[in-house]
Amino acid sequence: MVADLLLAKLRELQATVESTEPEASILPTCLSLLDQLGTVLGGGGPPPLTTREDRYGGVEIEVPISAADTPHALGVELSRRIEQWAAAGKRGLWLKIPLECAAFAGSAAAQGFQFHHAKPEYVEMTRWLPTDQPSPLPAYAFTQVGVGGVVVNSAGHVLMVQERVSPTAKMQGSWKLPGGLADPGEDFADTVAREVREETGIAASLSNGGGVVSLRHSHGFRFGVGDLYVVVKLVCEGSDEIRMDERELAGARWVPWEEVRAMVAPPSAESFDGKVSQTNLDFISSALSGALIAGTPTPSSRPGVSSMVYTARAAET
Repeated sequence: MVADLLLAKLRELQATVESTEPEASILPTCLSLLDQLGTVLGGGGPPPLTTREDRYGGVEIEVPISAADTPHALGVELSRRIEQWAAAGKRGLWLKIPLECAAFAGSAAAQGFQFHHAKPEYVEMTRWLPTDQPSPLPAYAFTQVGVGGVVVNSAGHVLMVQERVSPTAKMQGSWKLPGGLADPGEDFADTVAREVREETGIAASLSNGGGVVSLRHSHGFRFGVGDLYVVVKLVCEGSDEIRMDERELAGARWVPWEEVRAMVAPPSAESFDGKVSQTNLDFISSALSGALIAGTPTPSSRPGVSSMVYTARAAET
């Protein structure tokens, strides 16, 4: 009975603090007391955190989905474990919080964790425990991979497309190489082949003269990420009849090399509508007459990881 009254009073105090002083320091204490008392009254506690020590003196922590209803009690447990890890000389902490337990992120942030990255199903947070040295924990992936395909048919013509919506107004209506962003687990050539097939219905592959043409590295793209743009030469397989995806493209056609050169606009042009950029011309020229880079599948020392090594081909003599 006394415990019930105390619990009611604590909840009343919590509500008062939230309504009058949202940032008051008493709030975390109240919440911790509430959860601890609820644990006593309920005869149980929050599900345990799943932990695994890594090879670098750190700890990987995962919050179980079943802890969704006890975020504050879980915070008390995390605080206790942090003290233990710090005393044991542990370094980097990696905390994975499933979407169902998103409310726990606030408690983790109050205990010194910072956001590392988020995906639709979870958020990852980190904390560096040593106070006498800066954190060396690696940042999340900050580079996206885009591809462009120089696809050539049996006549030697190049597949060119017009995007329905270009990234900038200046490039609207320009003729460019088909392509797009890579999906996780795709090699460069696989991405190009998929994008070409989805956008134009053309089947193309590296066989019979394909390879990586060039690579452009840029910085400052959306969300501050870098961009690797890889140009790959592919050869049309079977029919070269275009079946254009009108949701993505406003135009698609096979263009002879001489016509491509005639369509080039200078970089100073106000509009590239109906034109080809000098950069795309250079990509196509390299694909048609330059040396290509070959990719070779290579075993990896990491289980479950596939690797492709790209090596420039020796010049023909």
